[in-house]
Amino acid sequence: MSEAEALKLLTLDKRALDLRQVADQVNKLRRNITDSPSSPGLRLMAGTYLYLMGDIEGGVNELKTTISLQPENAPARAQLAKMLDVSGDHSEALTQFRRAVELGPNIAEIHYLFAECLMHGANTSDAINEYRRAIAIKQDADSYSGLSEALLMANDPIGAMKAARQAVAIDPSLARAQVALTNALLKNGDDLASLRTARQAALLNPSLPESHLALGRCLFTKGDITGAVDEFKQAVGLDPLNFQARNDLGYALYKRGDIPTAITEFRLALRLNPHFVEAKNNLEVAIHSLYSEGGR
Repeated sequence: MSEAEALKLLTLDKRALDLRQVADQVNKLRRNITDSPSSPGLRLMAGTYLYLMGDIEGGVNELKTTISLQPENAPARAQLAKMLDVSGDHSEALTQFRRAVELGPNIAEIHYLFAECLMHGANTSDAINEYRRAIAIKQDADSYSGLSEALLMANDPIGAMKAARQAVAIDPSLARAQVALTNALLKNGDDLASLRTARQAALLNPSLPESHLALGRCLFTKGDITGAVDEFKQAVGLDPLNFQARNDLGYALYKRGDIPTAITEFRLALRLNPHFVEAKNNLEVAIHSLYSEGGR
């Protein structure tokens, strides 16, 4: 397996993995490392599979060892940066990504993972640039999907639509691409097409929380509040730490008249992301509404 393919493994949905196979691979690599402890390739692969197994600390340690053995290894630095980002060390992740880009400017996967990290930090403008750099090297549905998401955050719905359509054209079976197109269509006011695309995304990958979020928003826009609540609940069930899903569920519950439960969801969203302004505003409105009703 090449280093670029190892980078691609980091983008997989862990819920779709066969953990027994991943664990077997880790054990095999550990035996090989015992025989060849100074092999950067074995260390890199061990770090990758440890990460996929959920052992982020173990993955970080293996990647640090890889870099100590091979300081100019750009994919290894990008791997380490990705793991640091997931573990919450966003500042060090950015440092490692910048060094990885310097060492491997023509590796599309590095620019893509860097863009994803920048999006996590809400650095939308730089993320757009990195997605475009990735696409300039290799046209890829994930990169176009990410670009669409970033452009939508930058209030460029037309650009987001174009990028999402490119993603779908490259890989119609990629649920993320269908979700990106759904959100762009919804933002551009095409409610009918967005609902159709959202249903396609949910069929393609029912375990993807974003598929249910997108479908929930479409149903909400069409006035199907109960349907929207059901979809948002599925998103929360798949990813209980998703603050956006908590907020959207809260808003749909509020519109359905279940204000106390809506307040609980808004508070959970803010606990997960204290800087989430939308949830803060929604919470204030819901609390005011609750007390207003109580005073009648």
